[in-house]
Amino acid sequence: MRPRIGLDDRRIDGFTSIELVLVIAVTAIVIALGISAYRTYSARAQIAASIEDTAAVQRLVAAAFTSNGIPPADAAAAGIDETARGFLAGTYIESLDVRNGRIDLRFGTKAHPAIVGKTLSLTPFETVEQEVVWVCGNEPPGVGLKPLGFASGTLQAVQIPTSVEDRYLPPACR
Repeated sequence: MRPRIGLDDRRIDGFTSIELVLVIAVTAIVIALGISAYRTYSARAQIAASIEDTAAVQRLVAAAFTSNGIPPADAAAAGIDETARGFLAGTYIESLDVRNGRIDLRFGTKAHPAIVGKTLSLTPFETVEQEVVWVCGNEPPGVGLKPLGFASGTLQAVQIPTSVEDRYLPPACR
């Protein structure tokens, strides 16, 4: 004769529906956080690459200031013609403008959707020794830095706030 199995002796294998729903919910949250982090990372990487792409423009602005003693009023005064401006802008930049030494980058359609149409400025400041130091975006200038052109009393570079959200800016631009 076989012994009877009581209700307490039964063993149930598998997941309950509540456990399955919880696992799916936690997985969805982790995936959503991963996608958000990747979006932020990719936009930040494009901005950093664009800043690196404009290194030649920064050197031209600094050279124009060093030779003339005043910041270049526009791209032409910095020695950048229309053809060169398009070439020096980089992959993600729609337009590159120079205004009193400040470089304004406007992101185009090849950039991450979160930064398309946004503007980021690279503002030149000068030290007491008249060396040029670049400040990116909303970063406050360091102690002792004055807007480029301050020492000569001429046109001065003016720092303007960026329209790019802080979370997309590289740390050096916040």
